[in-house]
Amino acid sequence: MRFGNRLAVFLISVSAAATTASAAQDLQRAQTVPLGGSLGGQSGDRFFAVYVPTRFGGELKATTTSGRIAELKDARGAAWVNGRDIGLDHQGWFTFKVEGPQGEYSVETSFVQVGQSLKRPWNFYYWPTKADSIHEPWAGGNGRVDTSSIQVRGDDQLVATPGSYVAPGKDIVLAGPNGMLETLPAGGDEATWFPNLYDDMYWMGPDKEHGGQVVRFMTPSPLLKYDQLFHSSARQWEASFSQTKDISRWPGHCLGGAVASILLDEPQPSPGSGMTRDELKALWAELGENHLNHRIGDYANEIPPGPPRAGPDSTDVKVPRFHAMIETHIRGERKPLLANLRAFPPRGTVGEVWNHGIYKYIATFHAVPGRGPRAVRIDLELHGNSGCMLNGQESGDRVVNYSYKLVYGMDGRVDETNPYAADWISVGGEAQFAPLNVLEIAETHWGGHNPYVTEANVRSIDLANGGGRYFGRFAGAAPSFRPVAQYEAGRAPMLASGESEPNRGRIGGFFRRFARRVSASSGSGTDDMELPSSPSYSSAYSSPYSSANASR
Repeated sequence: MRFGNRLAVFLISVSAAATTASAAQDLQRAQTVPLGGSLGGQSGDRFFAVYVPTRFGGELKATTTSGRIAELKDARGAAWVNGRDIGLDHQGWFTFKVEGPQGEYSVETSFVQVGQSLKRPWNFYYWPTKADSIHEPWAGGNGRVDTSSIQVRGDDQLVATPGSYVAPGKDIVLAGPNGMLETLPAGGDEATWFPNLYDDMYWMGPDKEHGGQVVRFMTPSPLLKYDQLFHSSARQWEASFSQTKDISRWPGHCLGGAVASILLDEPQPSPGSGMTRDELKALWAELGENHLNHRIGDYANEIPPGPPRAGPDSTDVKVPRFHAMIETHIRGERKPLLANLRAFPPRGTVGEVWNHGIYKYIATFHAVPGRGPRAVRIDLELHGNSGCMLNGQESGDRVVNYSYKLVYGMDGRVDETNPYAADWISVGGEAQFAPLNVLEIAETHWGGHNPYVTEANVRSIDLANGGGRYFGRFAGAAPSFRPVAQYEAGRAPMLASGESEPNRGRIGGFFRRFARRVSASSGSGTDDMELPSSPSYSSAYSSPYSSANASR
C-alpha cells in the first residue's frame, strides 16, 4: 500500500474515532426525550437524546416550544436532517441541542416510517360463487315466503315453503345448475343480483326505483364471452360445479384476484376480444384461485382473530412476526404481500376470508413508558387494494388500523425471541379482527379449478401480460356475443356430483401451513348492501360491494 493511501486510511480512522467520541460526549450530557413523546420543564441551552430502535429508517423530527434545534447527530456522530428520513441502518441514539430558548420550554420528537412497494397491486372484483337468488328482504319485509311454486321458472330451485315464516335475508329461490336466476320475485320478496363468473349477458329483474317493473340489466359475462372466443364450456362447468348454496355472500375468487394483482401488470384486453378489463381480470382470478399452485416464501400465519385488546390476549404473540413481515418486505424490499385481512365491520364474522394485496403502511412510533428504549408502541395504518371494484366503483384502498407494542433487538430488527413481551392492543378502520396471515408469494403456476380456462388462452387476449404476440388473432372487430340460451342451446347440462367437484372448500398440501382458511372458495362480502347507482348497473338489487365493505 502506498504511503498516501495509508495516510488517508489513518486520517479517516482518526476522524471516525473523534466523531464517535464527540457523539458519546453529547449523549452523556443529554436529557432523554421519549420517541414520539415530549419532555417539559426545560430551561437554557441543553442537549437531548432520542432512541430510534429500527434499522429500516423513517422520518425523525425534533421540535421545541422556544429556541432553535441545532447540532443534530446520529449514533455515529454524523449529522442528520431534522424531519427527513434517517435512512437504513441508523438505529440508535440521536442527539440534538436546543439553543437560545426564552424561559421554560418543552421539546418533542416524532418518528414516522412509511413503507410502500414499488408495484401497487391493482384493484379487482372477487367474483362470488353465490348465484343470484330470491330472498326475504333484509329490512322491511313481511316475514313470510310470498313466491309460490307455480312462479318458479327454468331449473330454479324453491328452497322455502310458500306462505311459511322466513327470516330476514333467508333464501327462497336459488338458481339451478345453469347458474342463472330465471324466476321473478313475488311482491314482498326480493331478488338479488351478484356479478358472477358464469353470468349471462343480461339479467331480468324488478327495478325498485321504477315501480317494480321488469328491466333488463346488462351484466359482465367473463366465462360466456371466453367460451365464444375459444369454443369451450367454461361457463357451464363453473355454474354446475362452483355454486355455493348457503346464505353467505362472501365466498368467491379473492385469492386468485389478489395473487394476480400482486404478480401481474394490470390486464389490458385486446380490442378484438370484446372483453372488458373487469372480465379479463375475472379470468386471471379463476387461474389464480387454486391455492396448491402458489409457493409461499416468508410468512406470518395462524394469527388468532381476537379482536385484539389492551392486555393479554391470544393475538399478542403474533405481533413480532406480523410487524417483521411488513417492515422487512414492504419497507425493506419494497414488495407487496398477500394478506387475509378477515371481515369488514360491522357484521362480519370470523370465518370470512378477504384476501388483498397489501402494499403500503404508515407506522407512527411511541416509546413505552417504564420500559427500555427498544420497546415501542406502533400505531399502524395498513393499505390493501380493493377486492370489490367493478366498473370503476369501490376504487379506494381498504385501510385498516392496528395498534400494538413490541420490542426491537440491538440489530434494529424486531425481536422475535420473546413474543410474549408484545401486546396487540386494538384493531380499527375497515377491519374487526386481527389478520389471519401475511404471505410472501415466491412463485405461482397459473391453473385454476375450471379445466376449460387456460393460461395460454387468457394471456392471448391480455396485451399487458404476454398478449402482444397474439394480437393478430384478435386484431379485428370484437365478435357479436350470444346469450346463454343461444350459445348453449342443445347442450346436455353438466350435473354436479361429489366425485366431479374439486374440494373447493378444503385446504390441502403444503398450503395448509400458510392459509388455513384461504380455500378455493374464498371470497368476501356481506348480505345486505345496495349496489351504488352507475351508468352500467342499477341500484335495484343488493350487492356485496358498497362503501361499507369496499375492498377485498
